[in-house]
Amino acid sequence: MSGTIKHLWAFDAPTIAADCGLFQLGTGGTQLAVPIPTFLIEHGLGLLMFDSGLDSNAAGDPARAYGPLAEAFDIQFPEEHRLDTQLESIGFTTKDVRQIVISHLHFDHTGGLDLFPGAQGFIGADELRYARTPRALDAAMFREHDLDAASRIDWLEVPRGYDHDVFGDGSVTILSLPGHTLGTLGLQVRLPDGNHIVLTSDAAHLRSNIDQTTGMPLDVSNPDKENGLRKLKLLASRPDTTVWVNHDPDDWKLNRPDGRQIA
Repeated sequence: MSGTIKHLWAFDAPTIAADCGLFQLGTGGTQLAVPIPTFLIEHGLGLLMFDSGLDSNAAGDPARAYGPLAEAFDIQFPEEHRLDTQLESIGFTTKDVRQIVISHLHFDHTGGLDLFPGAQGFIGADELRYARTPRALDAAMFREHDLDAASRIDWLEVPRGYDHDVFGDGSVTILSLPGHTLGTLGLQVRLPDGNHIVLTSDAAHLRSNIDQTTGMPLDVSNPDKENGLRKLKLLASRPDTTVWVNHDPDDWKLNRPDGRQIA
């Protein structure tokens, strides 16, 4: 069965900044500001969010929600980029979103989980377990407030190595891409014109991660990460598919030529 979504929005994104060496091994010395994206998909069976970005309480004053992290990552978060506000601007509310796919549980992807209590969620295998007991190296990337919000989501776990067809028609497929975290997920979306967009989340941070098959310092498994990057490169070789590296500033500009509404 072959279906398509109705619409895809890539909401206006706050940014965080860090040395580029955080985003790719073997680089460094240049500060890079990257978008923190959230995506909304409208399907005939309802609305689905991919990732939830930063905490809306941080809008206008990131330190209010993130404390020292706000300065460490130079978080820039205008009020108008709040997730709930942007949903309302296109005629929806947070209550209209009944499904959410979380790529992984790092703080820049989970800040809006408290907007969707009771929603059905999809999460990678072992992601919740690891987020509660992470290594010291990446412990600061998980925020207790967001994990508490995650406990109010009705999660379905996506097994490692399994790609899940959400609506059963091929229009939205969750991609298993472990390596950055134990349960990192991406999303493949079939647009109304029949072409596909693959949303990488942190399976790749920059286009050069894919081009050079090179991960980043906080990856929990370099071999798994490299396999995921090869999978993304293979998907990108299809003539009907665009792989969108979600944190890459250049990909962000390229794939949003007309603003938030992609399809």
